[in-house]
Amino acid sequence: MALTRHWLIRGLALVAIGCMSVALAACGDDDDNGDSTPAAGASPGEATQPAGGGGSVTVIGIWGDEELLSFEAMVAGWDGDVDFTGTRDITAILTARVDGGSPPDVAIPAEVGLFQQFAAEGKLTPLSECEGLEDVIRDNYPEAFVDLGTFDGVLYGFFMKADTKGTIFYNPSLFEANNLEPLGEDATWDDLIALSDALLAAGTPPWSIGQEAGGGSGFPGSDVIQQILLNEQGEDYYDSIISGETPFTDDGMRDAWEKFGQLALTDGYTTQGSAAAINATNFQDATYPPFQDPPAAGMTPLGGFAVTFINEQFPDAVAGEQYDFFPWPGGKVTGGANIAYAFNSDPDTCSFLMHLASAEAQQIWVERGGFTAVNTGVSLDAYPDPIARRLAEQLTTAGVFRFDLDDAIGGAAQQAEFEGILQYLNDPGSLDNILQNVEGSR
Repeated sequence: MALTRHWLIRGLALVAIGCMSVALAACGDDDDNGDSTPAAGASPGEATQPAGGGGSVTVIGIWGDEELLSFEAMVAGWDGDVDFTGTRDITAILTARVDGGSPPDVAIPAEVGLFQQFAAEGKLTPLSECEGLEDVIRDNYPEAFVDLGTFDGVLYGFFMKADTKGTIFYNPSLFEANNLEPLGEDATWDDLIALSDALLAAGTPPWSIGQEAGGGSGFPGSDVIQQILLNEQGEDYYDSIISGETPFTDDGMRDAWEKFGQLALTDGYTTQGSAAAINATNFQDATYPPFQDPPAAGMTPLGGFAVTFINEQFPDAVAGEQYDFFPWPGGKVTGGANIAYAFNSDPDTCSFLMHLASAEAQQIWVERGGFTAVNTGVSLDAYPDPIARRLAEQLTTAGVFRFDLDDAIGGAAQQAEFEGILQYLNDPGSLDNILQNVEGSR
């Protein structure tokens, strides 16, 4: 397999996606790729390649640096050449190529809005046109992810790489020292506030929260708000916000923002100490205080990619002992994911998609680190530590999963939401105007 790289840097137009992807940068240097095409008789989770291969495919994705190395390792076992373009400006570039009549064979972006647009316009190839591929997806991928890859009853895409944002990271030693227990899926919002109050009473600020992320400043708050919204209002309400049926000015959305404000603005709740400090604190730096010695906070609300930050800052920390996570009250999960879809059903395209969809190929990246596979055929034992395994398990067993809300609405509304979060923290009384502005921007 030969892989031709084209890495295009167009700034950080897709910051929320970009930070997730960078945060999940692969660790480790395992180059033992093996042959990821199983022999005949392999299980559906492993898949066999259909006729094809030996030719070439053009692919557009978002990966560069270490992640690109891991992608290369994963596709090395495919019998053909991969002409790969990696860009953070994938939406603009992919749209231009499709509109110009020269789409790639395969796209693997980290958003669903454009996917749904292409499907509605009849630009995509149903997975059923690749022999056996649809069966592999339906047999080995969680229903929630199959549903997200379906448009108007037709399966067009599958989610190859995912990341949960339904996580609250905490310091187990601090909890144990204060006789506190992490929360479970059946916990309530009131339970989370009671836990916060208990940590504060024990002398430690319960939260470390940061919003600074360059042009995407405010996105960490949007991740918290969407988790609260999904668990408090339910999936139908969440979907109606994305579709526009329910406006941002609705009471349910207002409640989610106010609950986020309760965590960030209650006196003594954050180690940052003020709205100005929260807005000025980089979101990566905000993951450190709970795991310092002594801990300067009890918890930090960030997606699964926080593990990379924690490991880099505290290389001797033991997963599950020095750091751990529990789910947001209610147990429903939001997250981001890379969806693979095709613009033709040529034999090489179908063969390549079958390779990407297989558990064996995905396990290569899983073992390198920084990858959560959606294919349930990937063994949990392949993940490098117990936290990575539990993050994968949370995604593959989630009763309710929804795509990241701000990525789903995208564009001006996404940016207005990010900016509005910073404004809200500085001036909670302006919430009505902020929500009206977000709604008006779309």
